[in-house]
Amino acid sequence: MELSFASREPRPDAASDTSSREEEARLVELAQQDARAFGALYRRHHPTIARYVHRRIADPEAARDVVSETFLLALKKLDAYRHRGLPFRSWLYRLATTSIHRHLRRARTFEPLDEPAERAGPRHANERREVIQTALARLAPRYQSALSLHYLEGLSVEEVSRVLGCRPGTIKARLSRGREKLRPLLEPLAQEYGT
Repeated sequence: MELSFASREPRPDAASDTSSREEEARLVELAQQDARAFGALYRRHHPTIARYVHRRIADPEAARDVVSETFLLALKKLDAYRHRGLPFRSWLYRLATTSIHRHLRRARTFEPLDEPAERAGPRHANERREVIQTALARLAPRYQSALSLHYLEGLSVEEVSRVLGCRPGTIKARLSRGREKLRPLLEPLAQEYGT
């Protein structure tokens, strides 16, 4: 079975990416001077970070709490942020990943692998996403993070490496091992949809 979580969003061209990064660097500097300016960064990145968190945490209320925690942490630590050639978004992904892992440790959401036999197979796209999200939640956080950032958020291996603070080879290994661990969890879904 081929694991393809979602189609990746197209990347902006290099010229618009450069101007966007310059604009973002100005916004960060302004927000470091005046916390009220953080709102522009929040509005720009909230949808992306919220989508990432909601894909990792099945409970919508808990996911909203983690998103809020992430942005509060970003505001609190904004003075310590330094632009080192990475997009501000990468720093937010790192904070969100830390908040997700903290939530998972508190909630102890690692479910047993055996499901009730009477459970009916998924029939709709929402149910299919739920099955994938549930399977992903059963993996160790290091695999969840690598798989989510790479396949669901569309980050390159190098970007995931910077977000998670690991070498690219480590990320490649986590992606490979995560897919390997995820495959048997998704077998019922593959059989249901004939993929």
